[in-house]
Amino acid sequence: MYALLIMLMPATETVANLGALGSPATIYSVMALLWFLAGRMTGHLRLDPASSSVRKAMCVLLTAVTLSYIGVSGRVASGAEIQAADRALILCLVSCGLVAVASGGITDRNRLDTLLRRLVVFGTIVALMGITEFFTGFRVTEHIVLPGLQTNIMPGAGDRGGHLRAQGTTTQPLEFGAVIAVHLPFALQQAGDPARRGPGWRNTVRRLAPVTIMIISLPMTVSRTAIIGLVVTMAILMPSWPKERRRPAYVMALFGAVGIRVLVPGLMGTILVLFSSASGNNDNSTQARTKDYAGVAPYIKERPWFGRGPATFIPSLYRYTDNYYLLALVEIGVVGVAAVLIVYFTGIRAGRLGRRLSVDPAQRDLGQCFAAAFAVMLVISATFDTLSFPMLSGLFFLLLGCSGAYLGIARNEAARRLSGG
Repeated sequence: MYALLIMLMPATETVANLGALGSPATIYSVMALLWFLAGRMTGHLRLDPASSSVRKAMCVLLTAVTLSYIGVSGRVASGAEIQAADRALILCLVSCGLVAVASGGITDRNRLDTLLRRLVVFGTIVALMGITEFFTGFRVTEHIVLPGLQTNIMPGAGDRGGHLRAQGTTTQPLEFGAVIAVHLPFALQQAGDPARRGPGWRNTVRRLAPVTIMIISLPMTVSRTAIIGLVVTMAILMPSWPKERRRPAYVMALFGAVGIRVLVPGLMGTILVLFSSASGNNDNSTQARTKDYAGVAPYIKERPWFGRGPATFIPSLYRYTDNYYLLALVEIGVVGVAAVLIVYFTGIRAGRLGRRLSVDPAQRDLGQCFAAAFAVMLVISATFDTLSFPMLSGLFFLLLGCSGAYLGIARNEAARRLSGG
């Protein structure tokens, strides 16, 4: 249910008068947090120590955010900044609950696989919406009216190089590209899973359609971030594949590039220009990102360790950063950035360690997919404010909990094998 709400409900819509805390997915995760706390206090819910690494990482992040939040009282802050800090602390607490529920509540491989399959289905639907927008100019979410909800975030729609940028149910094309790039490893794993192979064209379409749709949709964001996410995913996954699987991937990548060039004349050229201009002095986006460093330096020097307070560097009051590490350095300081990196690397470690403990090829591939997804987040966080976007951050913390569950299941299975059980 949470996966459905975070992926298919428009990220710009929230319950009236609740603001950023009023998205249906956030409300649902608050209920999950309350269920988790009630289960722990009554003794009905026990957490498996084998999956504890992600929960410990979230405790580190929550501690850093809390210390930064306390520091807001030590300076003169506007009412908007105080409200933003309140929301950030609540959202961090809710995210901790989400990670705890996912890592502690999923104790069976079948349940984990089912959730990841549904996530891939939802990601495919979002990618299809983006492709439809790109070719038709019709924004589906602009015509969805849901009772009790109102627009809280103005969508960052637009075009680049004469192309309407895909957005789907996200708040803007950059978030769309990141969300699809994080989904892609799991779509590839499910496409290559021997258990899902079978005779007939319908089965082939069911396996390959999500991968094809997601890869096609990524260039339609007309952004460097989406392409970087795709490159990072393939760079981490392909070396772990056997030769008989790598060779078709090379052929599909070639045909995919040719197909996009034929179907959408000028799109590949626009993307290449984005990357080539980034190395020069004629790209406004790159120049703006470079100027951000000098623009935020005074704020960092003022409060280097714990920052100015979570979510208090409001663009309308200060400026955009287009770099989550830079934004985190301003808001939650050096300690906060270290906590964020701990969370990212904990997710990567959970995938890699679970892969080493697993003996089933499909489950080993799944571990590599978790490592790839968090590596994508690690890299693209330097290109835009990743965890500031509602759908991407919700998806990230859900997958973080799933990675903990995956590691816990792998550890328990390995222990049973050693004991002869």
